[in-house]
Amino acid sequence: MPVGSTRVSTPLSNLAVQYRNTEYIFGDVFKDLMVTKESDMYWIWGNDFQIPETLRANGAMSNRVTMGYSTSAYQVNEHALKDVITERDRENAVAPLNLDADMTENLTDMIMRRMEYEGAKLIFTTTNWSNNATLVSSTSWKGHTTTAIADLNVASATSVILRASGKRANTVVMGYNVLEGLKYNTNIFDRIKYSERAIVTEQLVAALFDVQNVYVGASIYDQAKEGATSSITFTWGGDAFIAYFDPSPGIKKATAALNFRVGWKGTPYRVKRWRDEDIEGDVIEVQTMCAPRAVATSCAYLFKSVVL
Repeated sequence: MPVGSTRVSTPLSNLAVQYRNTEYIFGDVFKDLMVTKESDMYWIWGNDFQIPETLRANGAMSNRVTMGYSTSAYQVNEHALKDVITERDRENAVAPLNLDADMTENLTDMIMRRMEYEGAKLIFTTTNWSNNATLVSSTSWKGHTTTAIADLNVASATSVILRASGKRANTVVMGYNVLEGLKYNTNIFDRIKYSERAIVTEQLVAALFDVQNVYVGASIYDQAKEGATSSITFTWGGDAFIAYFDPSPGIKKATAALNFRVGWKGTPYRVKRWRDEDIEGDVIEVQTMCAPRAVATSCAYLFKSVVL
């Protein structure tokens, strides 16, 4: 148990909320759905696109239809990390160090790194999405052949999503390696070679794929166990995810995935600080409670191994 009083630091909590590593895309892909309970049920309306018989003869009863629905459950997880600033640390700190702010940002970054990893794992796992395909070397998006048809792959996925959910895909999520591969794709280059700069960018890919958003995950992490030789790799790998994401998910809104989050007075991060006399220092702890989850799986299509 902490020694001394524990209090929530509003300034540091605000700093944690404002902090954003520009390489992370978790918050762009997984929109927050604020909930009040750590676990609960939510409703799922039936995916029914049949055309019922609506004609009614004079004096006859109208046909009866049934609205289908079911429920599913969510469970958020608490993520928290802490560090300590000793009296000696404060005495030896010089500008531009701001120990409290720097520690809060570092702890927040570590939690965000975990969420980025969890989000990539959810998005790029085939068992989470019934619509998926794995490419081979001849159809790899970085290929120099006529079979490397990234734009047609995305168009086909968009059609599948539309037929399955009634929603038109508006987002493509890919790893940094995928964007780099597209720069050498023969078919893509043929379509852009007469553009102003003829350089494949996220904005240009969005236009080519006919979607509103292209999110490229460029974050990295060390996959080695603690104490082992460092092994740095990209968080988002070499896959591509095409989906419909509602920009403001809520009741009766279909979206491929979202982030269930419990906040503290509407704040997604909480920073606590307390004095620990045993170590003659101040402990700072950053907390958040959330869980990314696949929701409307028919709103998505996953391509595995798009760059080999």
